[in-house]
Amino acid sequence: MIRAARADEVDAFFDLTLLVDLHMPADQLPALKSTIGEALADVRPPFSHGLNHFLLATLDDQPVGAVHVGPARWMLDRKIPARIRRTLVEKVTSVDTIAVHGDHRRQGIATAILTRVESDFAAAGYQALALRHEHRMRHFFTAHGFTSLPRLAVDLGPAGLFTEYDREWKYAVKPLDPAVTFTTQRGLTVVSGLLN
Repeated sequence: MIRAARADEVDAFFDLTLLVDLHMPADQLPALKSTIGEALADVRPPFSHGLNHFLLATLDDQPVGAVHVGPARWMLDRKIPARIRRTLVEKVTSVDTIAVHGDHRRQGIATAILTRVESDFAAAGYQALALRHEHRMRHFFTAHGFTSLPRLAVDLGPAGLFTEYDREWKYAVKPLDPAVTFTTQRGLTVVSGLLN
């Protein structure tokens, strides 16, 4: 079963989150746990926790998988005009963390979680899912319809081309709407159609 995480499940959600290499110093983890706890207490639409979706996959009522989906940091970059940032937050979401306990991997749990996320955000009119992933996870995400990219490049219409690069990560995008396509600009694979 995949369901919204409850505020009293912050420990279980956080423990599952730690299964992923967050590329975060250990001294920042308590603040992350506190932030997750505050977010889990904020239960409101349109998703499980406002613009964020904190979901748990459970087997026999035990959490075995977790996902956090919400606005990506890159969409809040001040180089992007405020009106375009607001539009992006309403049309694109980002899989921030997806994790499955090691004893339950290769059982379709991560696939079920992604399917639920795609369904919920597509039903709400979102146009694309984005994420950053470790290089070793490329095959998993491409097998689930994502296009994996070494650099994120997004056509923001009148605001121009926005790019982000981090050598530790790859980026991936999955269109949820046929208006979102991939084009080539300046030698980069570019996500286009997000502002339509």
